[in-house]
Amino acid sequence: RPIAADPRVAVFPADGRHLGFPDISQMDGIFVKGQVFDLRELLRDDALARQFQRGAMVLSRLCPVDYHRFHFPVGGLATEPRVLNGWLYSVSPIALRQNIRIFTENKRAITRIESPEFGTVLMLEVGATNVGSFAYTFTPNTRVAKGAEKGYFKFGGSSTITLFEPGRVKLDDDLLAHTAERRELYARMGDRLGVAA
Repeated sequence: RPIAADPRVAVFPADGRHLGFPDISQMDGIFVKGQVFDLRELLRDDALARQFQRGAMVLSRLCPVDYHRFHFPVGGLATEPRVLNGWLYSVSPIALRQNIRIFTENKRAITRIESPEFGTVLMLEVGATNVGSFAYTFTPNTRVAKGAEKGYFKFGGSSTITLFEPGRVKLDDDLLAHTAERRELYARMGDRLGVAA
């Protein structure tokens, strides 16, 4: 699978349907009018929530037919995933339009990637209906290459979330244009999602 070679380019971590938000703090009501996407609830870490509150976010949603391994969007030092237990609600577009808080309630795991080009990047795997577990194939607390395999979902479709600190990434125009129309962009793992700012 080709991976965008430039170290200043970040890539999609999975095959699937993607949404990109340049500023997480401006997401209120993006899916359902009046619903707030709560970064503090997502991360369960007040310091991290403050660090990323005006950062960029890419949601990558896998369907059952998609390739079910996920990969690192940037290169750097990757930590041990921190698992946050929760429910396994569906992450289908219909379910998300009814309740964006599904992402903050489902089982998920958070990995920090310390990247020379992008600073601290967070990557989360989110469980869903029939996806109670994800397995990791990388060695934590080591340097990983952009595009290197991180792990896989065991069954069904699910999601990954990639978070960038404020001012560290410029998301690509096609991703932003699709998101502005509330339409997911289909792209494959290794395709470019943005460039270091």
